[in-house]
Amino acid sequence: MRPVLFVLSFMIAGCGTPLFRPYKCGPVLKEKDIQIFEKVNAFLDLLPGDTYADIGASSGYYDGAMSVFLDSVDFYIQDIDRECLTEKNLKRVTKYFGRFRKSPDTNRYHAVIGEDKKTNLPDGIFDKIYCNATYHVLQYPDAIIADLYTRLKPDGALYIRDEFVYDGQTRYCDSKQCRNLIPQHKDFLAVMERNGFRLTDQSDDLGDYPIYKFEKQ
Repeated sequence: MRPVLFVLSFMIAGCGTPLFRPYKCGPVLKEKDIQIFEKVNAFLDLLPGDTYADIGASSGYYDGAMSVFLDSVDFYIQDIDRECLTEKNLKRVTKYFGRFRKSPDTNRYHAVIGEDKKTNLPDGIFDKIYCNATYHVLQYPDAIIADLYTRLKPDGALYIRDEFVYDGQTRYCDSKQCRNLIPQHKDFLAVMERNGFRLTDQSDDLGDYPIYKFEKQ
């Protein structure tokens, strides 16, 4: 599940609440608000033919915005929320963002309902997997990271963008829907390492914090 707070914060300013919502769950972004996703796509290095998954993606609105700038990517939209993530709602998401494209949409989209300890994604087919503001809400981070290891191709990459705190700090998520304890950065890296991942890159801050790139050890 993805609290609205953790969508790129500077992107949401000015997004009014429309009288008619084109899709359930998540902010309804305007064309001017989605340009930042070109930077996200560039760091993820999403290419035509890639198989990609977004973990804790809510309705898939984040991926809908990303898809505007992509072609021929196989999107797997994953969440545990059966109200937000449905095939019907996902079609509404892609229809809404499709109007911002400059060419026909050649991407493909799949909705996958996961569980607390497993994603239910297909094994071993993913080039890239992304978790945006999802890690801090995981009840069983070791189980999910171990699960994601099996879903990636041998040369695949796992990208995680979230807020972390450092030694001596204690902070809770600002979202009223969440209020989870923000994880310690060192504990996050320890979870990744013991489940077979190594940190290989880090982006500039994208709305308050960076994206971390991990590959298999």
